[in-house]
Amino acid sequence: MRLAEEVVAAARAVHGLGDPKPPVAGPPKVRVKDRSRRLRSEAVIARSDLLPDLSHAGPVVSKARKYDDFVSSWVTSPWAHGIPKLASVLAYTSAHSTFATVMNGFDNHAAVTSVFAARMLLEDEEAFAQRSTRYFDEFRARKKKTIALFSSNGVARAAAAKLFQLPDSVLEGPETVSKGLRPLPSIDEMLMQLGAPYPEPGWLPVAYSLLSQVTHSTPVGLVHMARYREGILSAHDVSPEMLALTLDVACLGSARLLGMSGLILTHGSDEARQYAFGLEERALAVHDAARLVHWLDLIRHVS
Repeated sequence: MRLAEEVVAAARAVHGLGDPKPPVAGPPKVRVKDRSRRLRSEAVIARSDLLPDLSHAGPVVSKARKYDDFVSSWVTSPWAHGIPKLASVLAYTSAHSTFATVMNGFDNHAAVTSVFAARMLLEDEEAFAQRSTRYFDEFRARKKKTIALFSSNGVARAAAAKLFQLPDSVLEGPETVSKGLRPLPSIDEMLMQLGAPYPEPGWLPVAYSLLSQVTHSTPVGLVHMARYREGILSAHDVSPEMLALTLDVACLGSARLLGMSGLILTHGSDEARQYAFGLEERALAVHDAARLVHWLDLIRHVS
């Protein structure tokens, strides 16, 4: 507790959000009656009934590494063709950074970090698919609402506004929200649109939900975050199914982000076009290998 208090004191000097509220004094609450706990017999499985863990993400990892090599085979400066839109710069640079996090995490005892980053790439792909004005209008509206929420709860307005302050190198646009603001579509709606070309159009919302189980530490997520191998706990890995899904989504999401933003930043250059095609081709190769491990997007519709 003493060390935690020192961290809180040091952090307070940076974010300026004040002291945490002290616990309310009073007698501890005592539960009068224990809750009835019942086990569902159908959920209790003997160890001998478990199927062996046959899934193996090795082929997916191999394809993802080939995709990773191609990602770094071409880069462009966001300012090589004039002053770009901030949305395009953020999409291009963050896609490179977030995908690198995925690839550097899963085999360096930080596989859970890779899951977080893959989910971010899927969210970023959704947002970039929408018009940038609409996206930043949403940001301005939420920023205004959040600062007001902080201020109404005793946080100095200056300290709250500082949390949203952009670097000096970024020229801020107008703070006013466009008239007739339309909120961004829901995540499920955007994911259904992105998944339309696939054999199973609804697989991306399912993929996002599964990745969210890890990021929110649900029981399902925790099951995928630990493995016992010959009686030894491996708590720094994720299951082969979750790893395959992570690499699959990360490659598909970054391919779309890097491809579209590269084309926009270079005004549709031939190099950027060939790069986008190459990304898509290699990301789909990862997808073909991954869906045999995570078992999503396997439905074939018969007419």
